[in-house]
Amino acid sequence: MANENNKVITLMCERSADVNDLLDADGKIKSVDGLHAVKLPCSGMVQPIMIETALKQGAAGVIVCGCQIGDCYYREGNKMIRERLLGERVPTLKKATDRRRILALWLSRPQKERFIAEAGEFVKFVQGLPAPEPAAAPAAKPAPAAAKPAADAGPKTEAAKKAEATPEKKEPAAVVVDADGKVDSTKTVKPASEDSNDKDPKIEVEVAPIPEGRGPLEESSGDK
Repeated sequence: MANENNKVITLMCERSADVNDLLDADGKIKSVDGLHAVKLPCSGMVQPIMIETALKQGAAGVIVCGCQIGDCYYREGNKMIRERLLGERVPTLKKATDRRRILALWLSRPQKERFIAEAGEFVKFVQGLPAPEPAAAPAAKPAPAAAKPAADAGPKTEAAKKAEATPEKKEPAAVVVDADGKVDSTKTVKPASEDSNDKDPKIEVEVAPIPEGRGPLEESSGDK
């Protein structure tokens, strides 16, 4: 039994060489050890990335087999893949792809014996090639730098300790009184500025709208 690394995959048009009687249930061609076939409606469906993927996954080689040029059931399918393999139509094979491991055959349906002969020689050839070098693993990302400890600021002074221990002084909450003498909790009051030169600052009080028929409400001084 052939080694899995010596497997050759054939991407094959179902209207090219008729090998149906040579295939087993797993797609292996019984008359050539290590040769497998994948049948497609047209060789024009083959994309270069399919060939490259098969080789990356360990296949020793890939055969593309289509109808004879000029005799494609779908008019130009075989011509399209032929031009892709030759680099005349995009997408093309990548430059790093080993062309020695790729074979293209353009055969009519009765040319089964020619397919077996050509494919058998190709299988022997690629199995004799040196094993491809494994793809280089991507470089590991550098580890993030460790966080630097905060610089020691030295012992705290007595003034700094006192400032930390002293709670922040808050301004007393001011209230707004409406025209009926009731506290209106929906209104906000801006306390007098700390920069004021007034030694006895007054709290600014916002007066609510005055109902019709009432006089103005006097501003509270906050001295009571």
